Parts: sequence; C-alpha cells; structure tokens
Amino acid sequence: MDFKRFLNFKTILLGIGIFAAILAVLIFSGKVPLFNSASKQKLTGTVRVWGTIPSMNMTYFVDAFDKEAKTYNMEYTEIPYSEINQKLVMALADGYAPDLIIAPSEIAFANSNRIYPVSPSTIPEASFRNMFADISSSLIEMPSGYLALPISVDPLVLYYNRDVLASAGFLEPPKTWGDLYRYEDKITKIDNGNITMSTIAFGTYDNIPHISNILLAMVLQQGETIVSKEYSVDALGNYFPKYFVNVDNLNSNTGVSPLNSALSFSKDFADSQKSTYNWSARSRDALSQFVSGNLAFYIGYASEANYIKSANQKLYFDYTYLPQVEGSQISATFGNLYTIFMLRTSSSPDLAYPVMVALATGPFSKNLVQVTGGMPALKTDIAESLASGDQGAEIFGNSVLISKSFYDLHRNDLENLMREAIRQVYNGEKSTVEASQKFAEDLQAVYDGQK
Repeated sequence: MDFKRFLNFKTILLGIGIFAAILAVLIFSGKVPLFNSASKQKLTGTVRVWGTIPSMNMTYFVDAFDKEAKTYNMEYTEIPYSEINQKLVMALADGYAPDLIIAPSEIAFANSNRIYPVSPSTIPEASFRNMFADISSSLIEMPSGYLALPISVDPLVLYYNRDVLASAGFLEPPKTWGDLYRYEDKITKIDNGNITMSTIAFGTYDNIPHISNILLAMVLQQGETIVSKEYSVDALGNYFPKYFVNVDNLNSNTGVSPLNSALSFSKDFADSQKSTYNWSARSRDALSQFVSGNLAFYIGYASEANYIKSANQKLYFDYTYLPQVEGSQISATFGNLYTIFMLRTSSSPDLAYPVMVALATGPFSKNLVQVTGGMPALKTDIAESLASGDQGAEIFGNSVLISKSFYDLHRNDLENLMREAIRQVYNGEKSTVEASQKFAEDLQAVYDGQK
C-alpha cells in the first residue's frame, strides 16, 4: 500500500498552516477557549456532557480540564452505548438533556435532527477536509455544516501469532485475503473432527467480534460505498436526504456483488465439507482463542492491542494492516469514528459550542483521543505519530488514513440483519447470493422507514 498519496510532507505543512490559522481566528474572536488565552475569562458555567466512555476513564481528563478552564467546568455522565439513544429521547422530553455528547459517529447519525451543526464559518469545508482524516467526510452536512467534529479513529487491523506463523514456515503475515488460503493449509489442525488450531475466524456471527464491520471492510475494498446519500430540495429550500444501500450492487469487473463476494469468502472457512474448514459456531469467541494461542490471526481494532498484551503476557504477537482484496485499486479498512456534537436544546450554547470546538481541535484533543481509544483524527497529530518512528504508530496511523465508514443510522438493525444473513449461509438455508440480496433489501427498507 502506498501511503504517500494519503499523507505527504507538503500536505502536513499545509494542514498545520491551515490549522494554526483557523485556531488563531477562533482564539482572537473568543470562540475557542484555549486555556492560555484571555478568552477563557469570558466563559462561565457548567457544560454538561454525556458519553459512552467509561466514567473511570474520564475522571482524570475532566479534572485536568476543569483545572485549566478555571472559570467554567465540565460535568460528565457515562451512558452505555446500548442505551444512549433511548435515554436521550427521554431526557429531551423531560428537559434534562446534556449540552454535548461524545460518542461513536453512528450515535450522531441516529440523532441528526437533534444536533446543532458546526457552522462552515467556524471551519470552512476545505479546511475541514485538510484538518481531519478522510473518514471524517461523512460528517459533512452541507450547506448547514458538520453534524459533529471527529475526535479519534479506531481502525481494524490484523493481529497475528508470530510463533504460529514461524512454526508453519511463514516469514510475514498475509497481504491479501486470498493469501489466507495458503496459510490455512499449513496452520489449521483438526483432531478427530475437533478443531485444535484455527487459522482465521470466519463464517459465523456470535463468536466473531466485529464480523459485520469486517465484511463491510471487504465491501469497501471492492470500491463500493455501503450507504450513499443524496439530497432533494423543496420549494422552500429545505434539504431532505435519501439513503441508498449499495452492498448488493454488482461489481462491473466481476459481475458479483461485493457483499456476496465477502460472504462467499467467509463461508469457505466454516464449511466442514471444504478443505479450508477451520472454524465453527461451536468455537470459542475469536478474541479468547487468539489470546489463548489457538487462533493464528485475529481481526480487531487498534485499541485492543493493550488488552491483548495484558491478557497473555507470554503471547508473542504482532499486528499489521488489514488484508486487502487482490487486484483492487483501493486500499481500505473499516474505522470506528469517535465524535463530539452539540444538541440544539443546549441550555448553555455560548459555552458548549466553543468547548466542543476546542476539545476537537485544541490542546486537550490529544488527551481526549487517549480516553476514547484509537488514533487521532487530526492529520497534524497523525503526522506526528508517523514521524515518531514507532512501528505500531506507523501501522495504526496509516490504517487511519485508509479508514472508511458510512452513514450508519441504524446499527442495531444492521447487526440483526447481518447475523441472520451469516446464519442462513452457515446453515445452508440460503446461498450467498440470496443472503446478500435479502440483507440489502431489508436494510434499504429500514432506511426508507418501512421497517
């Protein structure tokens, strides 16, 4: 993968220059409360923040923020990811909703009609694109501005067991999905029908973390967008979005839809009638298998590296880029995008808005990245990581540059539909063609409000 086309020295300098210029304008206008400026004296009160980040992880951050802010403070409340949308609806009805929310981008998409967008006058669109990793472009809601501001990106990467690869005679991990067939042939061990060593976890849903996003990453690598958006305008100039699910569109080169291709590849490793069989619905979850040394490759997020290290200190593992589709002109991985956004109902907009901008672009943005996990969304901070010479920072940083996502408005529905598609293929109830078509049709119905 040629990462120079994503981030070169000239781009970095341009980004730094634009970034500095924007901050200078905001500081002197008093819109951004950088802590070493006189503008902090103009802001008072409490900004109430909800987030999916555990409170214990945010305690130090909030204390440090309040210490620097002096004349205003942050009140943080942890809301579980699975409950935040419902609790927000209830809070809005009862009049106690927060000012800001720090959460994955799908939470912002699901609540877009409740959000006060960031104005293009604060950050022009060209500057936004130069400041933040490309995955952030999904937040652009022109002409109104930006639905949210990006904080961090957590990309999918490939973890691998060095001892297992070395024992099988492999010097390096696979670069393409097709390479995995060669590895599977030498690594997988089955004893009297029992799988004792697996190469890669594919073909099931419940025991493979992130399987939906892994398959969607393969869709993205084939050059297809998962969900696209178009606007129509009424006579009064109001914009109305229309969403299109594209995962089952036929690829012009192969004649096969990208999701069908991904499901077919995944099925190969869980089909007991094939020589590539190495995983089943009875297998323990993939992360546990990898940590215990019984799985050669594990596809997980960059933020999982520390857990894997602590879970088994004897495990000799490393990580690399997510395998790519062979022959594709696009390098891509799936990324979880953490964001911060302001609600229209904020009781302290004059405080909440500049605090939001400052947390995404100011000195405390790096601290917030650490508690959200993943890597910075700011290109200047990505460049700093790449320049550090650290191999892990290079792999994670470059993975951020090729990270993609989509307009993920209905995550729970998507997961339920993906679970059903994978289950039906695994049990032989549907072909991969049928399962892919059914998934796309049902997800489109959800976006259209019919389900």
